[in-house]
Amino acid sequence: MQAGVAEDLVRLRLFVLAVGILVMLISGLFAAGQGKAPGKTGQLPAPPASARVWRSQTTGKEYRVWIENEQLHAEWVNLPLGFAQRGAYIRTECRHVGTRWIGTSQSYLPCETTERGKRVSNWCQLVTKMEFDPAEVNRMTGRGEALRRFDCAACRVLETVWKDFEWVPKEQSAVDSKR
Repeated sequence: MQAGVAEDLVRLRLFVLAVGILVMLISGLFAAGQGKAPGKTGQLPAPPASARVWRSQTTGKEYRVWIENEQLHAEWVNLPLGFAQRGAYIRTECRHVGTRWIGTSQSYLPCETTERGKRVSNWCQLVTKMEFDPAEVNRMTGRGEALRRFDCAACRVLETVWKDFEWVPKEQSAVDSKR
């Protein structure tokens, strides 16, 4: 009779172990289905009152820009409402190297595409390189790493290319558009 009790205990332990593994797998699937939360990655210090808004002549995005502790900071400020509600951001930090500002942009943005005939929609965190030329009073130029090929499903960069950009003060871009 003790052999039967021992077998029952072994079965009970195996059952409890199997249920535990199943619970972990199911909770992992639910967590994966929630998408990646933006988290605190790339969070910038609060901008000073002297921060200035610049408008990209390339994309139309507006960035609040300031220099603090030997770093140039920029953050995207004219996000579409739906993006803002989902926590989207582009935040840039660059260090002064020689005459240029060199650093990275961290972003959390939607990615929608068709891959292998299937519609893919995902939110991805990404880090790309940025370089600013020496700043002028009413113009900032430079280049940024842009995505040539990207796997939306895995949020993975497959190929990049450098693209030039030009930013002007928002006040100036409003004057330019009225001409």
